[in-house]
Amino acid sequence: MKVNFFLFEGIAGMTSIESSVDAKPPNIVIYSDDDDAGQLRSGVAKILDCSSRYALYDLGSSEILDEQNPWAENVSLLVVAGQPQDEETGRKVFKAFGRYVKNGGRAIGFGMPGLNLAAHLDVVTSTSFFVRRGFECESIRLTDSVEEEFFSLLDCPDDCSFSFAEDAFVLARSTESSRPVIVRAGINTGLVLVCSARVDLEAGHALAEKSDVFVKLKQSNPTRLNVFGKLFEFVGMEIRRDHQLPKPTIGHLACQSRLQKNLLPSYPGRISVQFHDTDRGDLEATDETLPVVFGSSIPRSLGFNWVVYENALKTESLGRALLYVPVISSTQTLIDGNLKLMAHLPDGFAAVATIQTAGRGRRRNVWLSPEGCMMVSFHLRIEKDFRGKITFLQHITCLAAVEAIRSLDGYEDLDLRVKWPNDVYYGKLLKLGGVLVTSIASQGLYECVIGCGLNVANSNPTVCVNDIIEQFNRETGKQLDLLSVELVLARMFNAFERLLKDYLGAGETSLLPLYYKYWIHEGQSVSYQLRENASRLKGEIVGIDKYGRSEERF
Repeated sequence: MKVNFFLFEGIAGMTSIESSVDAKPPNIVIYSDDDDAGQLRSGVAKILDCSSRYALYDLGSSEILDEQNPWAENVSLLVVAGQPQDEETGRKVFKAFGRYVKNGGRAIGFGMPGLNLAAHLDVVTSTSFFVRRGFECESIRLTDSVEEEFFSLLDCPDDCSFSFAEDAFVLARSTESSRPVIVRAGINTGLVLVCSARVDLEAGHALAEKSDVFVKLKQSNPTRLNVFGKLFEFVGMEIRRDHQLPKPTIGHLACQSRLQKNLLPSYPGRISVQFHDTDRGDLEATDETLPVVFGSSIPRSLGFNWVVYENALKTESLGRALLYVPVISSTQTLIDGNLKLMAHLPDGFAAVATIQTAGRGRRRNVWLSPEGCMMVSFHLRIEKDFRGKITFLQHITCLAAVEAIRSLDGYEDLDLRVKWPNDVYYGKLLKLGGVLVTSIASQGLYECVIGCGLNVANSNPTVCVNDIIEQFNRETGKQLDLLSVELVLARMFNAFERLLKDYLGAGETSLLPLYYKYWIHEGQSVSYQLRENASRLKGEIVGIDKYGRSEERF
């Protein structure tokens, strides 16, 4: 097999394979003449192995229609999610796509462009697909998997009568109208898959203008991503299955020099910690061992913006000693799994990661911790007379996370909420983050480790703070800036230290007005069945008591 490289107009290096067997080179062409092309390309790159197996290329109308450009001979898959504004150009482009499929090519089409592609292949009949009539949010169910149901933006022309050919295989239907949404059809030796739903678009896309639509899309986003990958499998592509976890990295501790002198060279634990003055390039981290290098700040090249963090931090002690680890199994395990280390840590010590490979939640739940999520565990010493009120630490942390954002000028109306006992929500339906508190009694004190995960800048798999800001800007016309993990982290520390000080001084009465301002349980109904076959008692949640437990009225 000989591999040549062609230089097409605007496409340098597309691979062509000459072989005695009928083989298509691993090139995937993305056609989208609108603003969604970059997002579509990014989504396809995440689904397929584009580092070694497939190569992605963008083609516009001029390249498609250039007779000197043999693009169709060198493509494994054509992905169509846009169409020209000019109808005549569009007809020519889709005619070329039709020839490509009929000659053995494979194609996926999304939305109106997908229906256009199918119309040129006689998979659907239509009066016209070149007039966009808008989007509607509908629930979609895969025909071969009852469990997989999700919301998507459907791009269908209501004023056009169309139907699918009888030999087309329906993969998914609208749950409301039973209208086919995803269809696969063989054309001569080619294959086409048509998806009138825009599953290629992120849930926070500008088309989702209304809050209720935004919430529906975000709630079903993990399923959308799963279905998006399945579509490529349906046309014979190999999706990524390795999902190889990134390797652990060494840590960098920014602290005052006196702390360096108080720490021992090493601390054995579930994650054993070894301290070093410098990194000579020979330090290597594992899931069980973490080398840590001292410094006065965190190098920007590691992925943490120390300048933003330091400028925003106003605390006396919390977060002043900061350990940053780009990749670690769990910051919570790092601290509470090492009692010796905990005993030598200063009050307010914090460990932050960019990626956690085994983040922890309550009741042994695993917190998915991708890049863009704020992941921190911090250490506190609390007097033993605090006994019985340790549970309030989770409430204070959730409140501090919400207050960190909603106390910013202009951000007061973002619908970030506290959900009892330990979650941060957008509205009442979408979870943004959670809190885990562990503690042990030691020499008249409680050694507490508080872990917090908050989706700040990671749109997938569900929703993040920046998604909400973008949605808020679309609805109100405002131009609030997106937030960084470093800024939110510092502001959360500021709020936590202030709220904890108020609580230790005046008790829960100092917190409850602000807590009730943000919590989602106002007037929420509850019911209990005290024994089998007994009538259910109905009541409502009215607040939390001095121990942080929920109070109900029946």
